[in-house]
Amino acid sequence: MPEEEHPVVASQAPGGATLPRTAMENDAAKEMQRQIKRPPEDDAKGSDAKRPKPPPSPTKWWEDKATTLLIGVRQEQATLYDPKRRSFHCCRGFERDVCEPAVFDHEEESTARIARPLDTIPESKLDQLKLALNVIHVKVLASDVGFPVRVYGTVLMRDGLDFKCIYLFQRDRDNCQVISSPGEMLALTGPNRGPFEATTFYFEINLKIRGEEQIMDRIFCRSLIGQDYPLDQWTKKKEISSWLSTLEFAYRSVHYAVEATVGISILRGPRNFYGSLVACTSEDSNEMVLYDSERWGAVATYAADGSVALTRPLVVLREDEDLVLKVSSFGRGRRAKPRTNVLTVEHCDRLFNITQGRYKLQVTISWSGILW
Repeated sequence: MPEEEHPVVASQAPGGATLPRTAMENDAAKEMQRQIKRPPEDDAKGSDAKRPKPPPSPTKWWEDKATTLLIGVRQEQATLYDPKRRSFHCCRGFERDVCEPAVFDHEEESTARIARPLDTIPESKLDQLKLALNVIHVKVLASDVGFPVRVYGTVLMRDGLDFKCIYLFQRDRDNCQVISSPGEMLALTGPNRGPFEATTFYFEINLKIRGEEQIMDRIFCRSLIGQDYPLDQWTKKKEISSWLSTLEFAYRSVHYAVEATVGISILRGPRNFYGSLVACTSEDSNEMVLYDSERWGAVATYAADGSVALTRPLVVLREDEDLVLKVSSFGRGRRAKPRTNVLTVEHCDRLFNITQGRYKLQVTISWSGILW
């Protein structure tokens, strides 16, 4: 059974005389009266007032002060004194809202892709294709130590998709490229996808000259280029002087971008492909070298299926542009005149068979639209 409630009363002495209340009894009586007078609907308010406030929602990590300090530390670690420019420069890109500095690996290669086959994109969505950058070339304009130089290292890009490495050039010390004269291009192997949609696109250059011993290797170029989001379409050539070199970067902003991935197979002819493949577009005549056995001294041997490994297979262009391919084969003599076919490729084109000197070649093109 529930216990009966008893009112709080003052103590009584024998004979019925009331004794004065103690201080404790007075406090108890006041509390009882307060509980009786308080309306029931005030209970919730009273209890809420006594509860501790919930902790504030956690801040976004890129707004956290400790993160800001850590980014500063990592930027300091990536800062070098450039003797050519006589000043300190950070050589790595940082975006605080993309790469959390405590866990982000600046060496990790990007494997993310959003491009989808162009023929699966409805025509009504073609105006939603994204902006991308197309890299045309990287040239060595000058060397402070003369020519030839044996160059190795990396040239890479970062975009807004995952900020990881999109390699344009990547060679180790045992696979140097020999640059024999001013104006020669680096043998680009990338990008492997269209770099797209970044507040700032970053180019990171880390090139060295191979010496007789590894301890004699020297920094050829160590620098960072930032390119803000392009609001219009242009082709830009940018010079960067750093350490022992001057380089030229040529790249183009492409609105409503698509990727063209090019392949070559030898259907008949010698096992080694002595020739070249150069690309441009119907709107931009700047040439991109996809393969050249003479220029870079690397001759590809076709695989079991006849395919030839191109140095660089991918080109980014606008959705309404045509791709222009110049396919050349070299004769038997060292200076024999090359035979060249020029192919104008529309987006509906997938395959060409051409006869070129000693070779019968099959050129394939696969199209992808850069779209979320």
